[in-house]
Amino acid sequence: MFLRTIAALTLTAAPALADPVSGFYVSGHAAISAIDEQKIEDVDTGFGPQPGGRLSTDTGYGAGIAAGWGFGNGWRTELELTYRRANFDLTTAGALKDAATDGHYGQTSVFVNALYDFHTVQGPIRPYLGGGVGISRVAWNDTISYVPGERVGHDTHDTSPAAQIMVGASWDVPSAQGLTLSAELRHVRLLDDLSYDGRVLESRFGSFPITTNVNETRRTEVLITLRRSF
Repeated sequence: MFLRTIAALTLTAAPALADPVSGFYVSGHAAISAIDEQKIEDVDTGFGPQPGGRLSTDTGYGAGIAAGWGFGNGWRTELELTYRRANFDLTTAGALKDAATDGHYGQTSVFVNALYDFHTVQGPIRPYLGGGVGISRVAWNDTISYVPGERVGHDTHDTSPAAQIMVGASWDVPSAQGLTLSAELRHVRLLDDLSYDGRVLESRFGSFPITTNVNETRRTEVLITLRRSF
């Protein structure tokens, strides 16, 4: 009798396992992004390819929305739309070296994600892992790189397949049925090289069109997500 009483008290005092996500849900997130320095492979011109270099941005930010379905066993899938933006900083390519760069980088992406919530942790917090594949439209908007006597402009976009992985933890908001707050670390990578049509606006050779070829476009970011299950 004594042992049974102790066991009952222990079970009563122990926090319950968080319930698996089951059914339809929607979510929205805000993000802070660190975009890796982009590698410029080369610059195509009418005079032949010019040397490449690198392009850096400031810390970026963005937002996204998703609609998904939880299967009640830890697994869930979702369709996600995201937007990220960052201001350009410095460019080195061709005749430009550490050139100040105005304009901004914009990336709009659609992903299909699969995630797994772990339910072995006591209490309202559950860790999760996930990954996704999709497509990204990347734009260089009103971009001008300049040094004395040389100005280069781009205002164009390209698309690439993309992939992402994420790790995070969710917290069921007390007294708010179906409402969950999450903190997440995410890494996103574009899978194809990108090409941006532009123009040398000022140089000792005059003005002429160019194409800037870029690869290694990646970012790592921190997200805060609010999810509502129905």
